[in-house]
Amino acid sequence: MRIENLLKHGLVKYEEVDQLQREIWAAVRDGIQDHTLLVAQFEPTYTAGRNTHEVDLLNKELPVIRTDRAGSLTWHGPGQLVIYPLVKLREPVDLIAYIRAVEAAVVDAVRDTWDVPVETIKGRAGVWMRYRDAGGRTAVQRGVGQDRKLCAIGLKVVQATTLHGLALNINPDFSNAFTGIIPCGLADAGVTSLFEEGAYPAMNQAAAVITGQLAKKLQPLLATGTS
Repeated sequence: MRIENLLKHGLVKYEEVDQLQREIWAAVRDGIQDHTLLVAQFEPTYTAGRNTHEVDLLNKELPVIRTDRAGSLTWHGPGQLVIYPLVKLREPVDLIAYIRAVEAAVVDAVRDTWDVPVETIKGRAGVWMRYRDAGGRTAVQRGVGQDRKLCAIGLKVVQATTLHGLALNINPDFSNAFTGIIPCGLADAGVTSLFEEGAYPAMNQAAAVITGQLAKKLQPLLATGTS
């Protein structure tokens, strides 16, 4: 698994990385380049996925980039780690298995490395900190409280080759991040970060841990004859 790490360039423009991911995607699809994990930290940017509803944009003056990934509105910027797996999957493609593998990579990395008890939620993509009261009841069971999303996932698969990926909150400034939108279109949920949950990794350390788990979890799903 090849790692294309753009963190050394600091904050990068979303549009430039989007162009790069499509160039890599084409090379991976055609067998010219190995499976690649593209790692970046964006300049402050709002993006809207294919499932975005206008009501999710609370501030209509915000500049929003329309994308072809799944999901709704989200924010990218300083303190958030973005990783795009650009890999060719075995056919017939099992999209659900691919999504679950990406989620499992983040869950295992965060739990094993930083001891933060994240989990997935049925019917909601991404990696979460569940709300539970003193009796262990969840927000859904109680009808109050909010689950908090740590890692958003928005993917696309074309010609058995993947685009887009995950956005993991390390230490974004929540006084600016995600303002003016309903993140991921989920009005009943919040957002969180590793720093807010008591873990304090450097961006490069987090990237190394997550990419390591992604390479491990995705391997069984990859097309044969590639690495």
